[in-house]
Amino acid sequence: MSFRENAVNLASTLATWLLCCVPACASAASCVPAGRWVEPGAGEIPAEQVFAQASQQTVLLLGEKHDVAAHHQWQLDTLRTLKNLRPQLVIGLEMLPRSAQPVLDAWVRGELDEVTLFRLADWNKAWGVPSALYVDIFRFAREQRIPMHALNIDRSIVREVSRSGLAGVPRERREGVGDPAAPDADYRAWLEEIWRGHVAHARGGDAARERFIEGQLLWDRAMAEALADAARSHPQALVIGLMGSGHIVHGHGVEHQLRALGLPAVGSLLPWDDHADCDDLVRGLADGVYGLESPRHEARQ
Repeated sequence: MSFRENAVNLASTLATWLLCCVPACASAASCVPAGRWVEPGAGEIPAEQVFAQASQQTVLLLGEKHDVAAHHQWQLDTLRTLKNLRPQLVIGLEMLPRSAQPVLDAWVRGELDEVTLFRLADWNKAWGVPSALYVDIFRFAREQRIPMHALNIDRSIVREVSRSGLAGVPRERREGVGDPAAPDADYRAWLEEIWRGHVAHARGGDAARERFIEGQLLWDRAMAEALADAARSHPQALVIGLMGSGHIVHGHGVEHQLRALGLPAVGSLLPWDDHADCDDLVRGLADGVYGLESPRHEARQ
């Protein structure tokens, strides 16, 4: 499976756990009204409080379901608000591997047009979700001269870990990414459930399951290390990571790895679709969730 397919499939799988997509789900009107913020497990909170807290972090994670336009519009609106509160920002992108960094730098400097940006970044191969869903965020970053950092690793590393496990892939072949911190029990149980429900048909049994988990942990670790590097390079800035919500929920994924790297000031915000299951809105899910009203065709998918 290619890196792009792995990224899209995992994101879709993880998002399914968070974002219920059938009409039988409870209406978000009862738990996250459209246009309002809710602290999971506590109730509605003023937007001013959400942004005041978020702007004081070292790293802030903004979730998404990759193919939902409303999620990217919410991210852009959030970036604009935070820019007013914390003028120095850095934007980190799950969507691109580290090899695309020179392209991002050239884009922010104003040296590339949009067609050239996505061609040189090899967007369709690296990510595959339509670039039109992200282009307004790229435009905002260039207009405001906000540094953009590629957070991911090359797809060949993911394939190698899937075949050989972390022990079989030395650090020098992982683009320098270190060994991930061990997951907590809840995250491991969640990944094992995903394995049983969606991947267990693959050959390899328990060993293959462990390699799957190691691959996801390496993915989290790679993004965490890139965010930590960005925070060290821009000590006055708020570093904002854009990534699939599955890497963020309950602090299990990237946040867990960031804290293991010594960054305690980490926050997280998520979009909440109006067809999501209110039973998932529990304490610790994120610092705040924002209610969105999904187009009808997205709610029926």
